[in-house]
Amino acid sequence: MVLNSSMVVRVANVSANVCQFVACNPQRLPTDQVLHLLCCVPFQQFRRLALSFWTYLCFSPE
Repeated sequence: MVLNSSMVVRVANVSANVCQFVACNPQRLPTDQVLHLLCCVPFQQFRRLALSFWTYLCFSPE
């Protein structure tokens, strides 16, 4: 699937602005920080969960 990169960036910026508007945040964050919070932070938490689960499955107490 091919996506137009400029359209993806525009949609991401609009989404970040809408999220801040809906949250009634009086102090607006820069769009790149909002995108980082919405996209990267959940993946970091998922990575930590997957790593601990993998460690639990592969650890053999002897």
